[in-house]
Amino acid sequence: MIVNLNLDQEGLVMPGDWISIAQKIFSQSGTVMVLGKTDSGKTSFIKLLAQYLARRNRKVGIMDLDIGQSTLGPPATIGMGILDKESLKKRIISVRYMVFIGSTSPGKCVDRFLAKVYQLYCLCQREKVDTLLVDTTGLVLGSLGVYLKCNLIEKIDPAIIVALQFDQELEPILQVFGLQPSRQIFRIKPFPNISEKNWWERKKRREKQFKIYFKDSLTRDIDFTNLPITGIYFDYNFLSDTKIINQLKERYHLEVISADLVGSRIILILPGPPTMLSQDLGSHIKNYYKVKKVILLFPDWFSYLLVSFNNVEGLSNGLGIIKEIDFKQKKMTVYLPASVSLGNLAQIEIGQLKVKPDGSELPYIEPAEY
Repeated sequence: MIVNLNLDQEGLVMPGDWISIAQKIFSQSGTVMVLGKTDSGKTSFIKLLAQYLARRNRKVGIMDLDIGQSTLGPPATIGMGILDKESLKKRIISVRYMVFIGSTSPGKCVDRFLAKVYQLYCLCQREKVDTLLVDTTGLVLGSLGVYLKCNLIEKIDPAIIVALQFDQELEPILQVFGLQPSRQIFRIKPFPNISEKNWWERKKRREKQFKIYFKDSLTRDIDFTNLPITGIYFDYNFLSDTKIINQLKERYHLEVISADLVGSRIILILPGPPTMLSQDLGSHIKNYYKVKKVILLFPDWFSYLLVSFNNVEGLSNGLGIIKEIDFKQKKMTVYLPASVSLGNLAQIEIGQLKVKPDGSELPYIEPAEY
């Protein structure tokens, strides 16, 4: 996958205090993590620093962790690309790895996000880059922001942290790591020419990215008989357990299309239209199967869900949108870009985001739990 990063976009010039930081980073190698809240210029700093290093014959890796405003791939993914002197001449970056998160906010899936970031970071070590630049999300405030960024730093263990802060907003994070002699922290002012974007503008940018990504999509039928389907609620075997289906019908007169025990949960897919279980029935099912939760789903719930088609390493070959699922035939009909290959498909991963092929986002409703 090739991405045009607009590395020479008009008006993007490195401020004076950034130049001295770039010189210090050039004098050493390792991982550089850039922190800052929304609209502080993190991506601009990464782009300028990547150019600065590549011009000086450094092989630069870029990890894009900003799942809401992605640069290296569509929204809801994290990616890693390589920039060197040759690709800099072409003003492009080649994306080597893409990992599906399935959400545009890490706050909705913090631990899953951290695990997948570490997975991507480990893969990045294959590339033997001189400097790895890590672009992060703008979630830095409050207990959730501090938890996320502190755990991110511990997992990736950057040699250098660059903090773009307006005042002292990053100090609750930086103070945790400030006494470690092996780590340098550079505090600099945010990029001066960044225009602040509101929620609506960010949403429209995401939708534009999705529209471009799915512009040449075709409908494809995928047989998932022997494919695991994973996600925040899943790791689900859609071959289903006929014993459970028969038990539910006999004991509770409940018609079930598909059922599976997943850890401390039982996941039930019922025919439409959607109906709720009584609390008593939910409790009976939990007690009978000795689980903590009953997750209730219907075929229509899957329509327009964003999904990733992964290889054996869990890397994304590309994204699709579910049109419909036939659970009896074990067939999933999806909108899929023509460029996405399913030749080494090993897993389908379901996200927490609904998108139409024209890029517009739809409301996502959490599955019913008992």
